Amino acid sequence: MADIYLFRHAHVDYAPPNRITEHNPLTPLGHRMAEQLAERCDAWDLQYLFVSPMLRAQQTADAISERFPDLPREVLPEFAESSIDDMVDFRGTPPSDDMREWTAERYAHANVRLLERVMVGFEKVQGTIAAHGLERVAIVCHGGPINFLLRYFLGAVDLDAVRTWFYLDWATTCCLRIEEERRWVLWVNDARHIDNLRHLLPEEG
Repeated sequence: MADIYLFRHAHVDYAPPNRITEHNPLTPLGHRMAEQLAERCDAWDLQYLFVSPMLRAQQTADAISERFPDLPREVLPEFAESSIDDMVDFRGTPPSDDMREWTAERYAHANVRLLERVMVGFEKVQGTIAAHGLERVAIVCHGGPINFLLRYFLGAVDLDAVRTWFYLDWATTCCLRIEEERRWVLWVNDARHIDNLRHLLPEEG
């Protein structure tokens, strides 16, 4: 049996005039959220950490690595959020790297690439689990990859209707369980560990 924890990165300021790219950092509040996510990991005794290469995910994972310095950590590009890199084969006017300026057509194109990446990444995660006999691992990434990973895990893959299902909280957690013949979604979108910080969030989130 293996439990796979999915963590979204902590708070980022996406409000205008800030651009939305792969380079957005955590806010000071985000760093506090990441620390409290790391504290919550005390209960899970993680054995391996997979991380998106994007800055906000890396900074969130840094808090976990600081608390658990012996926890193995691996960067998996497959779990990066949608970005300009997913638009290399887009037929049309090249989009800006600022996702705020993207059209629905561009998002739809990028979402297909994202789903394809996430499926590959999840197979790599399962391969590492099997190779090392791991039972508890975590993936630190983003709202898009977590949405699509949940879809893939549940067998709801439809390349003609690729969209996210729901909004994920800052520094939130989800948990998947895999056994030889069965699989479960144990929970989705649990971020109770940041409840004491919510009053500090700006009105736009």
